[in-house]
Amino acid sequence: MWQITTIALIGTICYCNSLFGSFVFDDAEAIVKNKDILPTTPLIDVFKNDFWGTDVSLNTSHKSYRPITILSYRLNMILSGSKLSAFQFHLTNVLLYIVLCVLLYPTTQMFLMKTSKTYKSDTSFLSTLLFTVHPLHTEVVSGLVGRADLLCSILMIVSLLLYKRLIKTNSVMLFSIIYLIIFVAVLCKETAITVLGLCSIYDIFHTRSPRSKFDINFVYRNVGLTIIGVTILYFRFWIMNFEGPTFAKIDNPAAFSDHILTRILTYNYIYFLNVLLMIWPQWLCFDWSMGCIPVINDLCDMRIVFVCLFLIFITICFTRLLKSFVYDANSTTNALALSLLILPFVPASNLFFKVGFVIAERALLLPSAGYCILIVLGGKKLQKRFRVKEHIWRKCFYLTCVILSVRTIQRNFEWITEETLFKSALNVCPKNAKVHYNIAKVAADKNDKRIALDEYRMAIELNPEYERAMNNLANLLREEKQFEEAEVLLRRALKIRPNFAAAWMNLGIILTNLNRPDEAEECYLKAINYRNKYPDCYYNLGNLYLDMKRNDEALRAWEKAVHYKPTHIAAWSNTLVLLDSLQFYQKVLDLGQIALMHNPKSPALHFSIANTLGKLHQFDKAEKHFLEALHFKPDNAVYYSNLGVLYHRWGKLDMAREMYKKALQLDPNTKTTKQNLKKLLNAQHNTTQMKK
Repeated sequence: MWQITTIALIGTICYCNSLFGSFVFDDAEAIVKNKDILPTTPLIDVFKNDFWGTDVSLNTSHKSYRPITILSYRLNMILSGSKLSAFQFHLTNVLLYIVLCVLLYPTTQMFLMKTSKTYKSDTSFLSTLLFTVHPLHTEVVSGLVGRADLLCSILMIVSLLLYKRLIKTNSVMLFSIIYLIIFVAVLCKETAITVLGLCSIYDIFHTRSPRSKFDINFVYRNVGLTIIGVTILYFRFWIMNFEGPTFAKIDNPAAFSDHILTRILTYNYIYFLNVLLMIWPQWLCFDWSMGCIPVINDLCDMRIVFVCLFLIFITICFTRLLKSFVYDANSTTNALALSLLILPFVPASNLFFKVGFVIAERALLLPSAGYCILIVLGGKKLQKRFRVKEHIWRKCFYLTCVILSVRTIQRNFEWITEETLFKSALNVCPKNAKVHYNIAKVAADKNDKRIALDEYRMAIELNPEYERAMNNLANLLREEKQFEEAEVLLRRALKIRPNFAAAWMNLGIILTNLNRPDEAEECYLKAINYRNKYPDCYYNLGNLYLDMKRNDEALRAWEKAVHYKPTHIAAWSNTLVLLDSLQFYQKVLDLGQIALMHNPKSPALHFSIANTLGKLHQFDKAEKHFLEALHFKPDNAVYYSNLGVLYHRWGKLDMAREMYKKALQLDPNTKTTKQNLKKLLNAQHNTTQMKK
């Protein structure tokens, strides 16, 4: 019991600082912008969409179908009162990681066959301790999208533990429960399917021996595992419309190489780096794509030496394992640990299908458990061979764990904010265009345009086909009124990716600024063609039609914008203002109430409705909406000025004077307000003179 308590305590110490992290990197798309995690979204949508909120049947989908993980995010939202509480999400991740570490303890014992109880307990504890403190897991715990890996791994471990009992009981009920758990695990993350191979290998080593008799139950169990695998795979292919995900060359350059030798050499070098990260987790990076690891195209590339040494090492290991393929404790444990190291990694290996990354630290979560078992077993063997005293060996091991713990805590601090995370990546992958792209995005959000411009240019320099960087750089240049350069960048981006809807829309905005409305309209329509439900594009198209005096088309475009995005306040506001100018006052009031249903705290909407009510001489109602607008935006001079006009027309001159003065305090340069105040003061003066 003390071993489990120690593991839980150390896991808490290592990851308690991650509780203060924010939503970083992929968390924005998977959580912050994902409507499926909202309690108000129909539950059925969770099972229709992929991990990022896109319909999984579409060819534009990432095809990562993980509804159970999304439901766990949704539960976090419910528990936090429908608020995006980063603390709530991080706390769940830390607790899940501790559960995983605790479950790994009995799983490791399960792999240690025909050894003493003391040896099992000690080896299991040391292996689990090493796993708990390993810095490689920081991405899974501190990055909230790592929830998928945590849930998947926990359920895989549970199914393994239950399978051990199944071998003894051969219970149909227990087999059905295992089937259900594996199915749910696959709905957390697709890689859970590999647990079927782990169960089968464990069954082989546990059941079969040279002298054992034929066991029909062994056949039944493995046939059952095959049936589980086939049915789950069929379901996964069916749910994704029998289409695979589409990845770009920049995501995994080696996979797109036409030369098989290039792919073989680069893949093996990547495998070598994955092993190196487990041995020496110093170079950790949130993203390894876009030039971080260049492909090996030249036979003179020095990295081939590491590939050859790695392949020699792997060959020796497997040769020795095959030679010792007898049913003694050591060879069985080594084989099972190697299975845990290799099988969960297979989906990330590019052997059976392309993946959308070069190296993903999260893909090494369970494989690192097998690595930790092998390290402890090897350490114990070396200690005996070289006759190192037990207490010296343990001190060295615990010192290693302390060093790894410090590195874990340090890495967690790097995951606290996007700025620290992206800057940390520069030390590992300075030539990674995506790193510079993300640093530029953070700088742009902080309104540090100089750094943003420089970093976007660096990203494009490192990857001349980085169309997203071109698009974002063009937006910054547009804000700086550098329309010509922005147009060139956007046209380059569209040449690289013709269906880039956002770039078409942004080009439309640029052309509008360059007073080329016909070309701008064509760009907006192309953007909508490539992305049917595009509220921002409909909004901008409506603005263009307004400038071209095509009012009916402008209203229809804004209607589309609010249809696809009812919270699009700008589209609602423009609609109300245009209808008001056309004197469709009742329509303004009707649509205004619908707009407020979706945006009850919008000062702009309250302001528009108040102005229309004032024109209809419904002063009481108009006053309420003006006061609501000022409640939500108390520093707006225009709101005070218009409320003053309302009071002026209403005959409440003292209140009108007070509103005019407040408006001038906020903006002393408003000529209209000065004139209205002057008229009011003159009128009051004349009234006073007449009374005299």
